[in-house]
This record gives sequence, C-alpha cells and structure tokens, in this order.
Amino acid sequence: MSTWISNSALAGVLMLAGCGGLGPSGTAPVRTVFVTSDQVTIAGPDGFCIDPDSTRESDDSAFVLLGNCAVISNRRSAGQPDVNAVLTASISEADPDQSLRDAIPQLDTFFSSDEGRQLLSRAGDSETIELLDSFHQGDVFYLRASDSSASEIQNVSADYWRSYFDIGDRIATLTVLGAADNPIDEETSLATLRAFTDTVLAANLGLESGVSALPPIDSPAPAAEAPRRPSGNGTLWNVGLFRRIMGN
Repeated sequence: MSTWISNSALAGVLMLAGCGGLGPSGTAPVRTVFVTSDQVTIAGPDGFCIDPDSTRESDDSAFVLLGNCAVISNRRSAGQPDVNAVLTASISEADPDQSLRDAIPQLDTFFSSDEGRQLLSRAGDSETIELLDSFHQGDVFYLRASDSSASEIQNVSADYWRSYFDIGDRIATLTVLGAADNPIDEETSLATLRAFTDTVLAANLGLESGVSALPPIDSPAPAAEAPRRPSGNGTLWNVGLFRRIMGN
C-alpha cells in the first residue's frame, strides 16, 4: 500500500489545539481539487481542505489527503472541522467495462477472505486485519476495520471507516483516519465518512450521468480551488480492486 503521506504532514493536519501555533497569515485554503484525466472532483466536509504537499495525481489515478483547513493554510480564519481527523481519497484507474456497484453483494465475502484482508493491511498481511463492521447503502459500500500492523505514518489509530463507490469508470476509496492518542469514536467517524462520501458524490454527478459538470479541461480554474498536482510515483492500493473481487 502506498500512502504518500509524510509523518510531518499527518502530524500537522491532525493538530487542532485551537490552532495556537498558527501565524497571522498563510496560503489560501484549497477546498476542491480536480484529478485524473476526466477531472474527478475531490472535496471534503466543512473545515477540511486539500493538503497539496500530500496529494499526488496523474491522468490514470490519484491520492488526495484532506485535513484541518486552518492548520494546512496557516490561517485562523480558514475554519476547522469538528472532528480531529484526516480524510483520504484514492481514485483508481479507469475501467469502462467494470462497475463496483455490481460487485457490492460479493464485497463482504471478499474482504473477509485472506486476499481481501491482505489488501486492507498496511503490511500486506491478512493476519493484521480485523473486520469490525460493514454494510452498503445504495451503491456505496462501507467498511470498518482495525489494522494492527506498524504504520509509516506516526500516531494513526488502528481503527478506521472506509467507503467504496463508482465515479464514472473509476473506483473511489474514501477513508477517515484518527490520531492514536486521540481516537475518534465509531459513530463520529462514520458520520464524518458519510459527509465526505456525500460531498464527493455530489461533486461528481456530471461524471456519473456521463455529462461533464465541470469546465472544459482547457478552461482555467481558480488557482485556490483546483490546483493540478504533478504526477506521483507509486501504485494506489485499490487499483485493480474490482478484478480481485470478481476473480478476473
């Protein structure tokens, strides 16, 4: 699993503490980013902004991290979320012949298998994963798991909530991560994930309907709202997820 999140980046976006260390000014908060060749839109609930230093994208796939707007932008006025968490979004390679929604009935069985738990594990070891809960609502599959393996990211809680759904020809994977020394309770984490999921789904209604709701790619977007990140190295862990589920 590649995360591209540095320890320093995560420490910063997890830090609330009234933003006591913030200076009087900083960079403009980035609340929305367009990624991949078809301009998938990623945005978070109120108080969450894009961390440009941890975001990686190419025409094929993307990884986006969102955290406390005030901390990331170094602006007290940027706002803060009510929950001490970071959010991540992974966008898979496009595959027009596959649809995750068609596989939802098989997802419980898949993630209960050794292969599914291995895919969830930071260490690639199925023994480190305990599945705690899962359900689906419409075309969205929700999963709660605990990963006991060591993380390259400091101070991350072992438990997390995650959602999976289609955006056009791609699979989106959204995750809520809390701090190990200040964990988020299960209900708050799930409520945050639902809000994140609803925000991303609403932002991509055009892609779901097959009609782009975004400006043409050659039209300039406001710099503070939709920066394009350099192509990143590494493979998103959910690329090829559908093929694994369906045994292809």
